[in-house]
Amino acid sequence: MQTQQPSAIRCSSCGTPYQIPVYSVLDVSKTPQLKNLLLAGRLNTAPCPNCGTMNTVIVPLLYHDPAKELLIAMIPMELNLNKDDQERLIGNMMKSLPKDNFKGYMFNPRRAITTQGIVNQILEADGITQEMMNEQRARINLVQQCLEATSEEALQKLVSENDAQMDDRFFQAFSLVIQRTLEDGQPQIAQQMLAIQTRVVELSSYGKALIAKQAQQEKIIEEVATQLETFGDKISRENVLMLTISYADQDEHLQALVGMIRPAFDYDFFQMLTAQIDKAPAQNREKLEKLRDRLNQLTAAIDQQNQRALQGVVSFLQTLVNHPQPEEVIAANIDAIDDTFMAVLNANIQQAEQTQNKPLADRLKYIYHVVVEILRANMSPELRFINTILGVQTDAEAQQLIQEHAPQLGGGLIEAFHAVEQMLSEQGNAALIQRVQTLRTMTEKVLNI
Repeated sequence: MQTQQPSAIRCSSCGTPYQIPVYSVLDVSKTPQLKNLLLAGRLNTAPCPNCGTMNTVIVPLLYHDPAKELLIAMIPMELNLNKDDQERLIGNMMKSLPKDNFKGYMFNPRRAITTQGIVNQILEADGITQEMMNEQRARINLVQQCLEATSEEALQKLVSENDAQMDDRFFQAFSLVIQRTLEDGQPQIAQQMLAIQTRVVELSSYGKALIAKQAQQEKIIEEVATQLETFGDKISRENVLMLTISYADQDEHLQALVGMIRPAFDYDFFQMLTAQIDKAPAQNREKLEKLRDRLNQLTAAIDQQNQRALQGVVSFLQTLVNHPQPEEVIAANIDAIDDTFMAVLNANIQQAEQTQNKPLADRLKYIYHVVVEILRANMSPELRFINTILGVQTDAEAQQLIQEHAPQLGGGLIEAFHAVEQMLSEQGNAALIQRVQTLRTMTEKVLNI
């Protein structure tokens, strides 16, 4: 139930004309990301392709959340419409509501005259009270004070005086400010903010405890990884079941295990665990049943986290599409370019081509080209060389390149080969692993290793 159409606007800063997609009706059950954009003040907003200034189109909006039976009509006061015109406009927007499941609340939508007004009503429906909103504003204000600290001494003093307020919610607010700065097309400033946030983490009591906890978690992950390595490359479900049961009383180890090999905890695994419970002595069943419940919780949490990460990737890609200089954003966020991002990018390219949206397809292909070039530029010489020889057509061509360049790269090239093989092994790409191993063998012969 999303009503979207392009709108021609002129940049408020430089006067450049351009178009942005504008939504006038949105259903959060269909596209929850639009709700997030609205709450962040970024719905119907896009940067100027010339100067990067964020511009917003002020339009009437019908917001619908069926799960909460919430329907809000916002008629901006800037439009200066009389009551009859407002009712006519609301009536036209309401024609897009589903006719087959029309409920009583839809006859009388709530009203708002500003974006903040509609946001406040949405937050209230979500259980966010005015007190909670005031607390969040206070956190944002404290974040701003940290960003405006003029020296290391001033920042230390600020952290010391406000240490009790610097908790998990404060650092979430800090990350939100950085993310919004990035979405506004200011990657360099976002990087500076990130450096200040890192320093505040180091100085605050909460941050110090977090660093210590992360160190402990890394130790546990290393222990679990070492245990998994003892099973070799052909780890079985029986091995996983045995190790999982051994961690029944060690929740942090259990969390690490599920996080590292989530795909192993599939339907067949739970069937095996249930069978183990059924044949276990009576005194052990309760413990195993609690273990099964905990595994269900952990796998569900990981799946939800992966879904949120996917939504973040989609949002990041949308930022790149709308940004006048995506090269800068990509370069500043190179760590965000992973297999998931590339999969989403390729899927969007295919969809744009299938729907014959040539401008979008061309834009996405350009982003793909920029990503590949930046990744290549950030590769070590050894990885760049491996990438080059993987792209040649014949073994003879690869052999010639290896003889010409491998001696200059030395033993580090073999280490890079092993790293690539490990990565491909984790991805399950058997065909490419075999090709890499063949090239490594050829290289070892040239280097007399």
